[in-house]
Amino acid sequence: MNYLLVFLIVCGQCMIGNVSGLTNDIHIWNDLDPKHKHTTLFVHCKSGSQDQGPKYIPWGKVHHFGVEQNWRRSKLYWCTLRHGPNYRLGNKFDVYKYQDGVPNGHTYDWIAREDGVYFRRENGPIRKVHNWRPM
Repeated sequence: MNYLLVFLIVCGQCMIGNVSGLTNDIHIWNDLDPKHKHTTLFVHCKSGSQDQGPKYIPWGKVHHFGVEQNWRRSKLYWCTLRHGPNYRLGNKFDVYKYQDGVPNGHTYDWIAREDGVYFRRENGPIRKVHNWRPM
């Protein structure tokens, strides 16, 4: 009986995960001005339990990874983005945090441009959300 109960719980969790689309795609785009000398974007993303490690993204490329929401709905990912001479301009911010009313399975686009960082969710409107600052 105990094995049946465990089996049903595991199957139920798998079905809920497949139906609700629990993986969120995080895209960090390097859209810095290609006419400038320093066009490589430094990206370092982390959560409380995972570290993506530092990445250097060339102009026009994207760094992407998936985030699966945990059952407590407490998953948080943050990233540090830097660019410019010696990577002195940057910002650190949350790229994914669970929000009530926002379904899982979405794409989160973060776009690094010369004047700051822009955000778009699921092909919605792009809006500027962060300025660069000395780091």
